[in-house]
Amino acid sequence: MVRVTEWLGKRGISYAENVSGSRLTTFGSGGAVSVVARPKNEKALSDTIDFLVDSGGSYRVLGGGSNVLLSDDGYDGVIIRTDRLGDLGIKGTVLTVGAGVRLPVFSRKCAAIGLSGAEFAEGIPGTVGGAVYMNASAFGSGISDVLGSVRVLLGGRIETIPASALSMQYHRGGLPAGAVLLSATFHLARGDREGIAERMRAFRARRASTQPKEPSAGSVFARGGDLPAAVFIEKTGLKGTRIGGAEISRKHCNFIVDMGGATTTEYYTLAERVRREVKEVTGVSLEYEVEFIQC
Repeated sequence: MVRVTEWLGKRGISYAENVSGSRLTTFGSGGAVSVVARPKNEKALSDTIDFLVDSGGSYRVLGGGSNVLLSDDGYDGVIIRTDRLGDLGIKGTVLTVGAGVRLPVFSRKCAAIGLSGAEFAEGIPGTVGGAVYMNASAFGSGISDVLGSVRVLLGGRIETIPASALSMQYHRGGLPAGAVLLSATFHLARGDREGIAERMRAFRARRASTQPKEPSAGSVFARGGDLPAAVFIEKTGLKGTRIGGAEISRKHCNFIVDMGGATTTEYYTLAERVRREVKEVTGVSLEYEVEFIQC
């Protein structure tokens, strides 16, 4: 990776070598990543991707690291973090938000200026980029309800795409294949600040009472048809099952949590057991929400 680091260094793009995967995801597992780059703006990110494409280097773009697992064997390529794309602009009831802005920051900013529609995002780990990519939702509301448009890097060009042109589905943002989200606009509504704050407090309380506090990658599986995956997992009796440091949460069985030193292999082995037994018991084939990054 000498050539990549030399190129990054000459352009003043922040990077680190041999970074433990445990520092990059909310689950906290994974082997060493050869290079982690943190471009400070859209141009630096675009230039970095152009260079890697031209040189044949492998890369992945990563936001806050939720809903993602890194292989225990590491990643022999470049992880490009979007966490420095943190601009947040306000014009009336429309917010333009950089991909690297954390969801709770976005939600609380809206609340502070009396804009309603982003309350659901309170307490969701990750960034706006990941939330758009996954069409994040909670408590009956979600990104698709307030998304106006996205700015993406696609095929070496920056394009603006209206939300109406995206094929958004449950936990699928519908971005074009290969698109890297740079920013998004959100259309919100004027609201009572105390009412907004009260809804956010209620959401925080519900999240605390229904979801585990231990490190996790978020929901393991997508809905099975019209029902939450947990409905089917409950029928297997696997809640509390543990492999190494990974355990099916006793609070919410669609979460696999790190009880101490869990590896990605342990997580995946446990998740595959869940898939297999759900299929045997209910006939339903669960699909992953969590994305696995490997060489």
